[in-house]
Amino acid sequence: MKILLALISVISIHATELEEFQDSNLKFAADVYQAISQINELNFLVCPLSAQIILSLATVGAKANTAKQLSSCLHLPDDSKRIKSIFEKLSYNFDVKEPYQLSSANKIFLNDKCDVKDEYKEVAVNTFKSGIESMNFADGEKVAMEINRWVESKTNNKIKDLVKGNDINTDILALLVNALYFHGNWAYEFGDSMGYQDRFYVNENETVLIDLMTQRNDFNYYNNKEVNAEFLELPFVGNDVTMTFVLPKEKNGVSRLGKNISTVLSKQPLEKVDAIITIPKFKIESVIEFKGVLESLGVTDPFSKGANFDGISDVPLHIDNVIQKTFIEINEKGATAAAATEITLMMDSLPNVLFTVNRPFIYFLKHRSNGIMFVGRYCKP
Repeated sequence: MKILLALISVISIHATELEEFQDSNLKFAADVYQAISQINELNFLVCPLSAQIILSLATVGAKANTAKQLSSCLHLPDDSKRIKSIFEKLSYNFDVKEPYQLSSANKIFLNDKCDVKDEYKEVAVNTFKSGIESMNFADGEKVAMEINRWVESKTNNKIKDLVKGNDINTDILALLVNALYFHGNWAYEFGDSMGYQDRFYVNENETVLIDLMTQRNDFNYYNNKEVNAEFLELPFVGNDVTMTFVLPKEKNGVSRLGKNISTVLSKQPLEKVDAIITIPKFKIESVIEFKGVLESLGVTDPFSKGANFDGISDVPLHIDNVIQKTFIEINEKGATAAAATEITLMMDSLPNVLFTVNRPFIYFLKHRSNGIMFVGRYCKP
């Protein structure tokens, strides 16, 4: 039998567990970014937090080498009790409605022909706050429709058509789904009149016109000479979540920057500076086949016929695929993820920093306490 894991992406923990999870989240995010960047040369967006949640739900039902490979890849303890403890506490802070929206919802769609152990159901419901629904997987179209309807409802209709009818068959034991949604307004919004078009340098030889927005304010900033890039942090209302733009000094420097992604995602010695910032308005939707990513990170056993998920069911089963679909939109108001004249009006005194995002860059959204939610690369409009 098979399990299909699906991820969708549009917290107070005891100090030691919080630090442990933040560390694992950063390492996993860096690993995943590097793996994807090696097979994708264009724009992409990935949600490592969503992946960690749903893969951890599978991990607590795994045994022996299957569990070891998963926990090692996720940089989590090789101890299901400790994993449960981390995610039990983590789950309490994923229902924020004001001043921003943050939610993470889990659901297990069960094949009604298969039996899942009560102990695993209890962990899914009580630790991961997961819903459970039994369905007739012989009717793939109906199952897909119900799953997609649930996903849309949990992501404010931003993620559609995650699965298709032909993705569902009677060989699949269960579909484990996580839907993570964030919507926030900038703490300092860009004025509607501050938008304009200018050149974006795809590389040293190619430019395209792109919609940009600009403002002047005090922002956290750091010039990291080690990776030859500038970091600028934009807070959302509430200050729990920030979006960091990492801009290489060179027009073709984003690939080199990606090779230092662990440093990029690590905490920087940011300082508040007076800056004029110019960033693109953009919208990205990504679909990532996580199976290849995980296999490149050493996770092979869970996908094989010899996988051990005895904690989930007595029926032999393995993971068939892991799918993630993500969405982000950046505009003057925030994220769900004539210029000279206007800028001149702002320059009654010279700013300390001019931060102009007009070439490929890396960006990430991070929760103050709980780690990296989204990380992406923008190469071309």
